[in-house]
Amino acid sequence: MTKQLIISLCAAGAISLMAGCENMGGPSRSSGYQRVQPDVASAARVQSDQLNQLSATVVSLTNTNNEVIKVVNDLNQKIATLEQRNAALEKSLAAMQQQLANQRQETQASISKMIEQVSKEVSKASVSAPSSGGGPVGTGEFFEHKVESGQTLGAIAKAYNVSVQDIMSANRMKDTNLRIGQTIYVPKKK
Repeated sequence: MTKQLIISLCAAGAISLMAGCENMGGPSRSSGYQRVQPDVASAARVQSDQLNQLSATVVSLTNTNNEVIKVVNDLNQKIATLEQRNAALEKSLAAMQQQLANQRQETQASISKMIEQVSKEVSKASVSAPSSGGGPVGTGEFFEHKVESGQTLGAIAKAYNVSVQDIMSANRMKDTNLRIGQTIYVPKKK
């Protein structure tokens, strides 16, 4: 656009210069001068109008450019704010994840301790408490018999040549049910 303006101004200058030269040629050229003079004025008006339009366009583009710059600056500021918030949220999230991991470890350690303690208590209970009710009842000597799979109280009594009732009394048993691995006391025959 600037080149067009310069070319237009140069053309107007050339036309003015030619009009001046014709005027200097004498009376025979005066009629030509009068013909060129209105064309130069018309060209000058057209150029002036074009120059005004160009000037208005430059002002409009400058205003638009300033508005775009303002929008870009606002967006850059918002982006910077969002990046700061994002960084703060990421830091907070990392802290929460670490706290959660610590709590999981503490909970797992606590559960492990409880399991160990319960296991010890169950072990103590099964070792300290005889399975037949706390040792044999009555006086005399007793055999300790560990119940194996498939054994019944009747079969055990027959093997030791005693009655089922003698074994039940010696072990404070309320019924004839047995558990595999259970230790029972069998009275020795006299």
